[in-house]
Amino acid sequence: MATSEWRQSAVGLGLAFGSAFGVIIPLIFGFELVYGIVIGATVGWIVGTIISLKRE
Repeated sequence: MATSEWRQSAVGLGLAFGSAFGVIIPLIFGFELVYGIVIGATVGWIVGTIISLKRE
């Protein structure tokens, strides 16, 4: 049951962790912060959606 609840919040977790990761990456590679946040959130959303839709 806990796995099902975790999968339901995977999209939100993906957005949160992707955005946080998107803040760190521009500092390392030296491009605009806004682009990093958008790219991180998009990747996090895609990964979260795939995890939430994947069946056991």
